[in-house]
Parts: sequence; structure tokens; C-alpha cells
Amino acid sequence: MTLLTEAELAEQLKITEAEAAELRRKHKWPHVRLGRFNVRYTEGHLAEIVAMHTEANRETPTPGRLPGQTARSAAYNAR
Repeated sequence: MTLLTEAELAEQLKITEAEAAELRRKHKWPHVRLGRFNVRYTEGHLAEIVAMHTEANRETPTPGRLPGQTARSAAYNAR
């Protein structure tokens, strides 16, 4: 089993190490804690993190309506 450091994980995700640490705390990313300050990730953790942040293909918006727009605001913007 290979354990990745937070820096190695950040490099694979193309983010900074500080961003990885913040996202770990904010989104409760799975990790292994070795001591007080040593955090490591397995390849399985990396796959799980990517899956957590993968968005499903959303439905195609109705013509004249933007995603997240209510019918009322769509009617207002159509004027």
C-alpha cells in the first residue's frame, strides 16, 4: 500500500498543499493520521475524494431558462 503525503496528493490534484489541507478539513476527506501533524492518503482515498467532488451530468436547461433560474425570473428576463 502506498501512502501519499498531503503535498503529493495536492500535486496530483493540481492544487496547493494549503488548499488540500483546507479541503480535507472542510469536506471531511478520508485520510490516515500518523501522529499529530502527519496526514497521509491511500490511492483508495484519492479515488474517493475525486468521486466526492464529481458532479453528475445535470439535466439540460429548458430553452430560455438558465440553470437554477426560477420560472418567475425567466419570465422577467424574457421581457
